[in-house]
Amino acid sequence: MNKKILIVLVVLFVSVGGYWYIGSNSSAPEAELITDIISTDTKLTGDQAIASGHKMVLQKGASVAVEGDLKIDGVLACDGGPIMVSVTGALEVNRRIECMRPNDSADGVGIILVVGGPVTFGQDAQVASNGSVQIVSSISAVKKTQGEIDALFTEVGANTGAGTRVGPFIEGATQKVSINGHPVSISQFSLIKEARAQGARDKDGNLLPQVILRGEWTVGSGGAAPSGVAVPTPPKDIKKILLNFDFGDKGNVEIKDFHLLGPRGRDGDDDIGKSCNARGSKGEDAFRMRVNAANITIDSFRLELGDGGKGGDAETTPDCDPGQATGGAGGAAGNFKMTAVGKIVINSFHIVPGVGGHGGSATALGKQGADGCPGAKGGDATATGGDGGKNKKELAALGAVEGIGNVTVDKVDGGAGGLAVAKPGKGGNGTNCKCPGGKGGNASATGGKGGDSSLKILGAKGEAVGGDGGDANVRGADGGVGGSCPLKPTGGVGGKGGNAVAKLGKAGKGTTSDGADGIVQDETGGAGGKGGDGCGPGGGGKGGVGKPNGADGKPGELKCPEDKKSPPPPMTDPRITPPPPPTDSTGGTGSGTTDTQKKKVKAISYNGKYLPVDQLIIEDEAGCGADHWHAAEGLVVATDGTRVQDPGPQCGYGKVKDKPAMDIEI
Repeated sequence: MNKKILIVLVVLFVSVGGYWYIGSNSSAPEAELITDIISTDTKLTGDQAIASGHKMVLQKGASVAVEGDLKIDGVLACDGGPIMVSVTGALEVNRRIECMRPNDSADGVGIILVVGGPVTFGQDAQVASNGSVQIVSSISAVKKTQGEIDALFTEVGANTGAGTRVGPFIEGATQKVSINGHPVSISQFSLIKEARAQGARDKDGNLLPQVILRGEWTVGSGGAAPSGVAVPTPPKDIKKILLNFDFGDKGNVEIKDFHLLGPRGRDGDDDIGKSCNARGSKGEDAFRMRVNAANITIDSFRLELGDGGKGGDAETTPDCDPGQATGGAGGAAGNFKMTAVGKIVINSFHIVPGVGGHGGSATALGKQGADGCPGAKGGDATATGGDGGKNKKELAALGAVEGIGNVTVDKVDGGAGGLAVAKPGKGGNGTNCKCPGGKGGNASATGGKGGDSSLKILGAKGEAVGGDGGDANVRGADGGVGGSCPLKPTGGVGGKGGNAVAKLGKAGKGTTSDGADGIVQDETGGAGGKGGDGCGPGGGGKGGVGKPNGADGKPGELKCPEDKKSPPPPMTDPRITPPPPPTDSTGGTGSGTTDTQKKKVKAISYNGKYLPVDQLIIEDEAGCGADHWHAAEGLVVATDGTRVQDPGPQCGYGKVKDKPAMDIEI
């Protein structure tokens, strides 16, 4: 792209004579415009015009050099590349220049106009682009790469610039203006008679080229574009959008009846479900404008600076210990800087300041503890909401600036802090005698701080309100249940509940008023796990610390066999119905007949025994990967009266699909 720009400016083109498109239809609808295409770098000799009712499209970055004046009463557009036009004479724009770059563009260049003579944009002129726009008087002022654009973008936000200066908006801005070399105090503003800057002249007394900027301009994707024009989001890799007017020390710029809509900063990238340390990126700062000239006069200029971009959201994967999520900070609202060799005269300048970008939300997830002996601890979770973007509208003003009190600024708002949510994992259950439940995961969440805001302009008043702080929502995870033990010694102790700590996001500070602090939506400690049942039940786990603390777990239930000294004899377990005694041929009892009554029960086959289904449960905890059989109460009495202990994780007595229930006669 650098090469193409240089081709434009050193004028190495195929020569074409005469005017571009001459027409007479001044009100043709967009669909009826006569369209012509330039697809190669082109040189045009003599005065040129894009007539009303015509549309000229520069394809794939094709450049045009005009040796003479250029008048645009129709439409100048781009297709597949930027607009790059150089004019040795005067440029007059009465209708529209537009350039929308596709989302996969490698650079953020939208429109570049290099004009050696006067520049005039008519009252009905329109300019629209989703990329940067540059109108300059010489090749040396062109920013040819995105890196150079980014560097100038940074310079606009710095409290620097020789000579007379208005801007940027910056915290601690220097404000020291003078009239005819004499310092002016705030109390003197009402006594000063405003005067327009006089036209600069060369050593021979000739008036230097004039620049008149008027009309409706939409740069980036900042707002409602001119009728019939859609301004898409800037290319995905372009983070900084700039409007650069640079006429060195030779141009007297008049900004009159001018409405400029700048884009909001691009939102930061989300980081969702990718890792256990999720971080949303910072929202980008909004569009910036740079003006440099010999003298500048501002008369009825409405500048709408875009909002800062929202910080990216963050959310961890669900299998973390710990899970840590941090929302991205919001970006700063738009900014501008104007510098002049001579004077800057302000008759009417209205600024819509934009809002600091909101901080991104953060959601941290802790993994669920696995069942075992002991039950595994649940994963901890820590979430931090992104801070809201600052919005410091303290206007720097230095040197020969007249009418600084004619600057008005709408309400200045800092960005809101992001929400923080922490969801730790529950402790795993104990699976056998003396097996304690796992501790519930701890939770910590801190809402993002609201962005600070300020407004300070010599001789002017306004409202600046800090951004609201972000909310916080946490709950400690519950402890796991202790393992059951039908025989001595004891059931497992319930797991301790997880602790919960929530910190609301602090309000942003404002020169007029502060924002509101965030809200702690929940800060309850996790409940302690229930103790395991058994012949010597386990104690309940203690509730986690929070506001309020989590409830303590209940102890297990006392459940012992009827005969505590020895195992019950075969076929006398209360869960098994023993067969009736044999009967003789006369219907009485006796030993002469072996015929017995039989009944059918649902059971599964396990290690040569049949386990009744009514003593089993089906579980699907992690590790086995399928529904599988476990004892409902620690062990199962088989159909032959023997006790079969639950083998525990991962798959108990086996997967349901491998060991289906069947009818067994006993």
